[in-house]
Amino acid sequence: MDTIINPEILGEISREDLDSTPSIWKYRAFLPVNEKHKIVSAGEGGTPLRKLSSFQGNVWVKDETKNPTGTFKDRGASLAITALSALGVKDLVLSSEGNAGCSFALYSHIADIACQVFLPRQANPVKVELSQKLGAKVTIVDGTIADAGRRTEALAKSEGSYNASTFVTPYRHDGKGTMALEICEQLGWKVPDYVVYPVGGGVGLVGMWKMFSILEKIGWIKKRPRFVAVQPNGCAPVVKAYNSKKVDVDEWKNPQTMASGLRIPKPVAGKWILRCLRESDGIALSVTDAEIRKSMGQAVKDEGLLLEPSSAATIAALHHLYGEKLIDRSEEVVVIATGSGLKTLEQF
Repeated sequence: MDTIINPEILGEISREDLDSTPSIWKYRAFLPVNEKHKIVSAGEGGTPLRKLSSFQGNVWVKDETKNPTGTFKDRGASLAITALSALGVKDLVLSSEGNAGCSFALYSHIADIACQVFLPRQANPVKVELSQKLGAKVTIVDGTIADAGRRTEALAKSEGSYNASTFVTPYRHDGKGTMALEICEQLGWKVPDYVVYPVGGGVGLVGMWKMFSILEKIGWIKKRPRFVAVQPNGCAPVVKAYNSKKVDVDEWKNPQTMASGLRIPKPVAGKWILRCLRESDGIALSVTDAEIRKSMGQAVKDEGLLLEPSSAATIAALHHLYGEKLIDRSEEVVVIATGSGLKTLEQF
């Protein structure tokens, strides 16, 4: 995660040089690709940032449901497949709770790369079917995402496939980090006081913190935001570790939550997530499934936002943040809506 800044950015790129293309690839200079790489894109990025009218305060939502497969995972998949295609990778495998499987199935299909996805048995059926329809081979695994990860690692070693799982590949967090660039640009190169993020694997949080750090170092912004990490109380290993001042995350036993994307008992990037939270003087809190479900309904009725449970967790967190006076209503807040509820209609 340590920031290595391309001298080209420091010496030659200015904010005015960015083109108007609504895509992550307008920030190509910040990404680990070069001009020879053929971009594998489906129009990801450039998602709306709009005010939430149902909260008294200065709250914005970064609406990642507008990405091609309805999730911010498309950002990481586009960058990863672009880089892997340039490296000549022909077969990849990954573990997923669902959304990443859909994303990598799409971008692998575009690039003619064979894709196999290991999903836990509790994975959402729509996400399983979509991954299959997009050409991926899907294997259902008994147990949690950790068990799926072990199957993925074993297959990658035995067959020589590329393991594109969270924090195994180095590309996914930089792709998701483009959310930080877009937020700053959409706010006129101002930085919100807080970014509220639902933590599962933590790729987006780490990627955004890296990009905020780069922007501060090159002088495009004057400060970095504080992060709020949100997890369901039935699987909150990061919240427990951070509030206990631990340096790493312990595995959460028997994870139970309707928010399948957050049902990660021990994030591989646990140390990095905790480091980002500490460096940002962040907040970590948990919400109940009942609060998540209520927030899903609230988001539809009040904001026209159709969110999956993992996304709605951030809306649920706002009630705690304001109700417990953890943040002031005068402070600027951006919540990340990570995924569309169109894949989880049975949970409404």
